[in-house]
Amino acid sequence: MNSEQDSDLFELGRAALAAARAAFGGRAFFVGARRLQPDGSWSGPREAVCAAVEEEDLAGLGGLPAAARGGVNTVLCGPAGAVAREAIGLGMRCLIRVPFAAGESSSVRGARLREIGELLRQMPTVDGIVPMPVGEALGLDTIHFFAACRMTCPTGHVVVDLERLGHKLGQLCLSFGADEVLGPIVNQRALRLGAHASSNEITRDEAALLLRASGFVPCERLPEGKVQAL
Repeated sequence: MNSEQDSDLFELGRAALAAARAAFGGRAFFVGARRLQPDGSWSGPREAVCAAVEEEDLAGLGGLPAAARGGVNTVLCGPAGAVAREAIGLGMRCLIRVPFAAGESSSVRGARLREIGELLRQMPTVDGIVPMPVGEALGLDTIHFFAACRMTCPTGHVVVDLERLGHKLGQLCLSFGADEVLGPIVNQRALRLGAHASSNEITRDEAALLLRASGFVPCERLPEGKVQAL
């Protein structure tokens, strides 16, 4: 990037960070997540508060009501809206995945974000959005998209998926409009050695530190929709 592009990015980032802080009174959130797989098994920490399912896996699981009976409380939906409405009707937390790919044009991204903005206006009970890289998540491109998502979603949650982004890039996103991290957040994790070298697991203390380092008051999501400031 040249100096003018750098200036534009960091100006956008400052605006997005200010909007994130304003939206939740300086608080940011973390929650451990496990995910229901298409074969009915779970991946992720057993103690996780967030029990999530991807919209694309619902057909193989027998639909959303069946997933709910299996313990799902959070749905990661596409932008079409039908599954989001069903999830909200079942009392689940609904987060909309917003895809982005490195190298796509600003006009394509702008159209996608306008579509998401319209969906959020029509469905204010959607709890937030989860930017999702298609292919490799490049650093500058990712933080730029997170900032753009925050400006599209000024009062909802903009969520970092640690499984997709990892904790290092995820922390950067917290300075560019994100206000929540979810993923494999555990009480204790193995050292990042050998088979665990590329693990994206972090501890609750590490999650709180990520949020605090970006200037937020860290808050943990607890069962039954409760939130605890740390």
